[in-house]
Parts: sequence; structure tokens; C-alpha cells
Amino acid sequence: MPLSAPAPTPKTYAQLRDAVIAVVVQGRRAIDRAWLETYHETGRLIHEHVLLFRDRADYGAKTYAKLAEDTGISRRTLQECVQFYRCYPIWRDRAKLVWSHYKLLIQVADPAQRKALEAEAIRREWTSPELETRVRAYNAVALAADDPAPAATAELLQPRCGVPGLRRIVERRDGPGIDLGFKNYAAVPAATPARLKAGDIVRWAEDGVQKIADATPDQLFTYRATLRKIIDGDTLDITLALAPGFTRDLRLRLRGLDCPELATAAGRAAKAFVENLVRIGDEVIVCTTKPDKYDRYLADVFIGEAAGSKPKADSMAPAAAGTVFLNNALLSAGHAIRYDGGAKEE
Repeated sequence: MPLSAPAPTPKTYAQLRDAVIAVVVQGRRAIDRAWLETYHETGRLIHEHVLLFRDRADYGAKTYAKLAEDTGISRRTLQECVQFYRCYPIWRDRAKLVWSHYKLLIQVADPAQRKALEAEAIRREWTSPELETRVRAYNAVALAADDPAPAATAELLQPRCGVPGLRRIVERRDGPGIDLGFKNYAAVPAATPARLKAGDIVRWAEDGVQKIADATPDQLFTYRATLRKIIDGDTLDITLALAPGFTRDLRLRLRGLDCPELATAAGRAAKAFVENLVRIGDEVIVCTTKPDKYDRYLADVFIGEAAGSKPKADSMAPAAAGTVFLNNALLSAGHAIRYDGGAKEE
């Protein structure tokens, strides 16, 4: 089907050249618009569907993973579509903006700043790399003009990460039980084939409990979790998967660092930095340690597609492989300083 009514036959080369350019430009614009409409509608469908099941803590993460598997569309692209719809629920075509522009604009958490950057991109006809420079500058330092984020000189952490699904057998008054962590315990399922004793480390998955002979204690206390809320740069609300059928809502503080208070520009920049890396409903891997003085468990948090993928049944590799270690990402970007629980420096 033609893009518009057929143009008259060019009678000179100059007319031919101009007509071809016009048709190509029109065709490319139509393709760009079709893609934007496709991404926006895809985002709307996923957003509204997941919203129907918002009471199921892990539904969003599982939906992204399954949809990516069934459609061949990467999980990241699906998440970008949803973020596109959330940022632009009523979308109007902008002739000078394409998908590569919008993928950058949706990384800006502040709606007013996003709108300002969008207007400037149109007015100045920024290319995607030019817009990317502005977005990165805003997310990294623009918010901190009067209260800058700490310089990116902090010593980085050695990540702690074990193997999700591993639990330890403990002796209970009524016999051996499974320590799920956070003072939660469960009885050993009756169908467990191996005879278990206190101190044994087991993997508890959907297919049952299996003793892992070569597992070590430092591989424990690592969990798959679903992000529920980003409180500030270093505090998250999550839903932990303790075991099949067992979940727990928990507030975690990132281990080994401190972000500026949310009331400051630097604090808001730190929160926006986290929001650009991970979204509500995403699956993450957390490795927890003892609570801090506010009774919040300290955690190493790992994000990215590898973090949300399921390991092979016999895999004992750390879940951190191929992921972004959120704690060090904040430190490297200058949004946090090292802090291990002592008195804070003023």
C-alpha cells in the first residue's frame, strides 16, 4: 500500500532526486512511528496485565522471564517497553524523536526534567549520542549542584554471594528442620529420600529437598527476591523466596556503604541511579548478613538478566556471575561512601 498518493513522474534529474529523498524520508519516518507505536502498546499490555496480579510478589519477574522465552524478545526490551508506557501513558508522536531517544529519556526519573530534555532534544535536533551525554550528566551530577554526591574514590567491596536455594539442616525439638533464614524454619518434607542430620546443607527446589555434599556454609543465605520498592539509594523493600511456597517481605540495607539522605539533591540522585538500573517487579539476587542497628538486614544485591535466570539443577556457581553488583555500582558512580556501621563522618 503506498505511503501517499503517487507523485507525478519527475521530468528532470533534480525533480527525481528530490522525489526519491522525500519518499525515503517519509518511509523511514513511517517505520520509526510504527516501531514506537509497537513498543508503547507492548508496554501497555504488559503493564496492565501485571497490574492485575500485583498481589503476587513474584508474578512480574516470572512474567518477564516467560514472555522473553516465548517471544524471543529480550527481557530488557520488554522492561523498556513497560517503562516507556509508564513514562508516556498518553504518547504523542514527535517527528524528530525515535526509539533510541526514548530509551534514554525513560532513564530520567524526574518527569519535569525528562520533559525538559525531550523539548531540548527536539529543538536542537540532538542525535541519540548527544542526548545520551545529557541524560548521563543529569543522572550522575546535575541533581547535586548544591549538595554534590561523594567523589568516586571509595574503596570497593568484595562481593559476597552464595548459591540461591541452599539451606542448612538444624536440630529442632521435634527433629531435624530446615533453617530458611530470618528466624524461619520448616519441617523436612516427608518425601525427602536422604536421611538428614543437623549441619547438612541441602538444596530445596520445586522438585524436593536434596543433600549437597560439597556445599559449604559460605554459600548459604543467598536468595532470589523480587523488588517491591526503592526507598532510597541504599535501602530496598523486597520479597524473598525462602523456599517453595515460603516468601517473606523484608527491608534491606545495602552492606558496606552509605548514600546521602533523600532530602538532599545528592540523595535523590543516588535513588535515581538505582531506579535506572533496576525496576519494580524485577528479580534480583541478595546475599544477607546480620541486621544493622535499625534491625534491617544488610545485603549484597546483584541485578541483571543473569541474576534473574535460573541456574541448572546441578549448578553450584555463584549467582553473581555476569551480573551488576549494585553496592559497588553506587560506590563507583560516586553516589555512596564506604560505611561499615561505625560513627558517620560529618
